[in-house]
Amino acid sequence: MSDVRFWRRRWVRRTTAWAVTAVVLAGGLFWVSGGYDSWRADRALDAACDGDLAAGAVRELFDGISLSSSGGWTDRRHCTVRASDDDTDAGLVLSARESDRRTVAWDGSGYDAPLGYNWTGSFRFNPDDEDTDEAQAVLLLSCGRETGDGLMITADADLARGGFDDPVTRERLVSVLTETATAYARRIGCAAPAGGRVKSVGVTTTARDHKPVAAATGSCAGVLDGRTAARWGVRTATEISRAPALLENCALGGLRGAQLYGFTAYYGPAAQEVHDERRYARRDDADDRETDAPNARYSMTARCPGANGTAAFQVDTLHDEDNPKFAALTVDHRELRAALRRFAERSAKMHGCEVPRAE
Repeated sequence: MSDVRFWRRRWVRRTTAWAVTAVVLAGGLFWVSGGYDSWRADRALDAACDGDLAAGAVRELFDGISLSSSGGWTDRRHCTVRASDDDTDAGLVLSARESDRRTVAWDGSGYDAPLGYNWTGSFRFNPDDEDTDEAQAVLLLSCGRETGDGLMITADADLARGGFDDPVTRERLVSVLTETATAYARRIGCAAPAGGRVKSVGVTTTARDHKPVAAATGSCAGVLDGRTAARWGVRTATEISRAPALLENCALGGLRGAQLYGFTAYYGPAAQEVHDERRYARRDDADDRETDAPNARYSMTARCPGANGTAAFQVDTLHDEDNPKFAALTVDHRELRAALRRFAERSAKMHGCEVPRAE
């Protein structure tokens, strides 16, 4: 009986030793192969951006690429995520700033798509570009009712392998932004209401996306009645969907989409940029457009709650004076100002602003 117990104890000791050896070897292989570094970087991602980063959404966006992060928000309130693999030039930059600070929000290459789903935001991705791996999403978050009390948070992503022509990839980037922005706002004490999960993300509207003016249902809807449109030679509209955005655009054009009149609504930092430019223009006499001139520009403003700031609304006549076809068109300035008022009032109401006033 004692012999049986002896061999049983000996078998248990050997089995335990083999198990410990296997664990040690496995751990060594894990360490040597870089598995520990990958695990550590993955854990760090969960605490990135001072714990605000939507790490799960980031992993889905980059889909299998090993990632690392800068850690917390920098002094300029930037937080970065980058590919750990030196062969992959991919990454993400998140930025946060007060919404009443000036920033360039539109480069003129197209009209950014509103996010919708009770968010005030935009998505920039031009499907006409050769590179499909870069996109930007922007949010305005209102921390209170006082004009200018809010945040603008952006997410710029480079996947280094294409992908934003895929609707699912666009939704993943927006999820990164909305989840991170919501966590950031809560942590700093900004009582910004959260929107819903964005289930469909549009792309940048370009001049080729024009439609018959009578078919306009978005930002151009109701700007001109049919009789006035016919008298002005307006046949087409280039627009974005009707949802709050940093910039909201509508272009009315000729038969093949050649733009004649451009309407734009600016909010938050984009509006601040417009106000600053107008002050500089008045001081330097840089804008020599005259009222009722063929190239006239008319403007309105409205006080808005929170991050929307003091909104700016503008209409430009886009006639090409060197083109005889456009030079023959007569601008109806009274009706043009009325069209701007309709455009501005609809947009302002959507943002909860006061009634716009002419400058």
